[in-house]
Amino acid sequence: MTPNERLLAVLSPELVGALAELVSEEVERQLAGRGSPRNSPAWLTLDQAAERLDCTPDAVRMRIKRGRLERRPHDQGRRVYVSAASVDRLA
Repeated sequence: MTPNERLLAVLSPELVGALAELVSEEVERQLAGRGSPRNSPAWLTLDQAAERLDCTPDAVRMRIKRGRLERRPHDQGRRVYVSAASVDRLA
C-alpha cells in the first residue's frame, strides 16, 4: 500500500489533497531559498560559509584544517575562500 493509499484510508480525499499541496509548496519554497547553482558563487568567504553551515567562522576554519572543506587562499593577504561545493556537501 502506498503512502497516499494509507492516508486516503484514514483521512478524507480533500484533506489528503490539501496536505499534498502544502508539502509541494514548502518544497518549492525551500528549493527557491537555496538558489540555483548558476547564481551561486563557486567560492565563499569564511563568513558566507559559516552562514550556510549555521556555525561560526572559527568552526569553518576548523573544518578546513581537518580537510572537510576545500579552501583556496587569496592571491594577496590572509583572506581564505571556501569551495561552495564542499560547503554544500556538509550542509
